Amino acid sequence: MQEQIRVVMKEFAKLSGIADGIAEGADLWEAGMDSLTSVQLLLRLEDYFGVELPDEALTRETFRSIRAMTEVLRTQLDREGSHAS
Repeated sequence: MQEQIRVVMKEFAKLSGIADGIAEGADLWEAGMDSLTSVQLLLRLEDYFGVELPDEALTRETFRSIRAMTEVLRTQLDREGSHAS
């Protein structure tokens, strides 16, 4: 899943000015993320993964790193998968 997030991030980096090639644990806020770009990234990730993150997941910490986003997305995909059964 981290590789899929990287694909979205690479495309997003071109449009937003966030540094490309960010390590999975690197701080995205230090790399240029701001509140507007985090919302734009959220929308792209939701579209890409076909998931909707709950409001309580919409925190600065969620978008701190690729690793943090992976954990939140994986948790939400597991929840939605268990509801679909």
